[in-house]
Amino acid sequence: MLRPQAARWLEVLCSRRDGVRTVATLAATGALEVELRRAAPTEQPLRHLAAGLAEYERLHARYGRYWERGRLRQSPLVGSPDALLDLTLGRLGAWRREADPLIVALQADEEELAHLRWLTKIIAHLTAGQLDYRLVSECGPVLATFCAILPREADPRLPASVIARRVPWDDQQCLLILGPAAGIAAAKRQVQAVKGRIIERPAWLRGDATEAGLQLRARCQALATGIVHRYAELDALFEDFALGDVLGEVAWLAWFARHVGALERAGDQLVWITGWTDDPHGGALIDALAHSQTRALLRLAEPPPAVRAPQILVNPRWLRPFELFTRALGAPDADEADPTPILAVVVPLLFGYMFGDLGQGLVLALLGGWLDRRSRGRRETARPLARLILVCGLASMAFGVLFGSLFGREDLIPALWLHPLDEPVRVLAVPLAFGVGLLSLGQVLAGFGVGRGDGLVRWLHLDAGLLLVYLGLLGWLLHPGAAWLVWPGLAWYLVGALTLSGRWSGRLAALGELVERALQLLVNTLSFARVGAFALAHAALSAAIVTMAAAAPAGADLAILIAGNLVIIALEGLVVSIQTTRLVLFEFFNRFLHGGGRVFRPLPPPPAMVGVA
Repeated sequence: MLRPQAARWLEVLCSRRDGVRTVATLAATGALEVELRRAAPTEQPLRHLAAGLAEYERLHARYGRYWERGRLRQSPLVGSPDALLDLTLGRLGAWRREADPLIVALQADEEELAHLRWLTKIIAHLTAGQLDYRLVSECGPVLATFCAILPREADPRLPASVIARRVPWDDQQCLLILGPAAGIAAAKRQVQAVKGRIIERPAWLRGDATEAGLQLRARCQALATGIVHRYAELDALFEDFALGDVLGEVAWLAWFARHVGALERAGDQLVWITGWTDDPHGGALIDALAHSQTRALLRLAEPPPAVRAPQILVNPRWLRPFELFTRALGAPDADEADPTPILAVVVPLLFGYMFGDLGQGLVLALLGGWLDRRSRGRRETARPLARLILVCGLASMAFGVLFGSLFGREDLIPALWLHPLDEPVRVLAVPLAFGVGLLSLGQVLAGFGVGRGDGLVRWLHLDAGLLLVYLGLLGWLLHPGAAWLVWPGLAWYLVGALTLSGRWSGRLAALGELVERALQLLVNTLSFARVGAFALAHAALSAAIVTMAAAAPAGADLAILIAGNLVIIALEGLVVSIQTTRLVLFEFFNRFLHGGGRVFRPLPPPPAMVGVA
């Protein structure tokens, strides 16, 4: 912790025939980033399969949603990749001859079902009207009808010969249009011109709205049953042609061609797979190779010279939600500190101070816990945010106890510290003191990050003196008698500048940099006053809601309290989150973190397969 670690360089030796499978097996762990060694001879093992893979991609775009219903199975490669691709394309050709008629009928049924469901929804709004499709049908080819779904802002220029009835709809316009055949054709063109959707009335639809609704529901049920049967037939064809045994392997070939493309040659029959891993000991990679029975040798080695390693954040699981702030700037470089453990303290304190309320914090904590449970088993991108909400909610509850605030009311629980509106000066002063400590810590982290070498020498000569000047200026502002504290820091900085730079121009530049950076630190310190200001604003808004509820008639007070607290949670929660992020990124990180490291970007996982055939 507090320092990123370089990713490990790995080298895997395997046969050319097993190259694609080996890369896919390692990528499935999420711990492999492929990078070829510079000036090494390379080859594109699938270049001669480009035409076949392009044909597979074309077929996948058309039939992929039907193949995904089947089980893709991992099986030993049949001969070589080109033999496997030929076998797959041959099976797909035979499968298409039997599947295409089913798919055409299935798509027609799905399209009809979608239109009929729209029409059912439209007619459901007309049950109290005088709609009767018998009147239209008895007029033969003279009259016709159709329905149109239009964007809300659309204004089609319908012919004067048609009648349009507006039907209540959600966020779009819905029109039921009746008129002579010629007018209906012109109306359809106008609807299409404004990007509207046309829903035709089936010729078999008869009767008033109630009768038509019954007919539509019966037809929709019949279509849904037929669609289920056709999907079952397609699933049976998938197994009859054993597509699962070959499509999985070809999907890996296509994945390899898109994301890797080339490997390093190691003679006529072998290839190297080289790159980076965030698995420090390679245990997960070795287990994956052993489980897949792939013939390959893996070793972790020193990276080639002049190759820049990705930087990995190494933190316990409970700290990883706070990596969201660090990753917002990229990745810390090797000479930068990883502030994630510090953020686990700083972020909840800042958020909780500005949003201190026991009840409102409880709502946020419950929301975060609910989102965390919902995100389990899914992609990990949502879980860190949910856990941040949970932690910040708990911090708000803690400060709510200190401030004696429960859903904005200060008469239900005692304040263990103070009521913000009673002592506004102290509420503003505490965040300023906190900001001084945090910015000073940022200066120290700048020295910790460089660790040793020229960077540490510069920090000791200049930045350490700047820190003393900053603390001396703050002491001077608080008490004029403390002005002497500035001079030791100034002397330290000037001596350091004289030591590092042999020219007067460089020394003058260092002095100008001292003035600029000291003023910048003072301005950054004042930024933390907004923490106290938002704490006061939150308390004032809560007090306003409570006052409004107290003045409301009996029965309305509870509604005002509930609605007011919901507004505070939504509005203030968003604003406080933004301010917390701003203080962390632009005030704290600005001292030591620039995100100049290389981000570890593992290969996306290959298409999943269920097992070995």
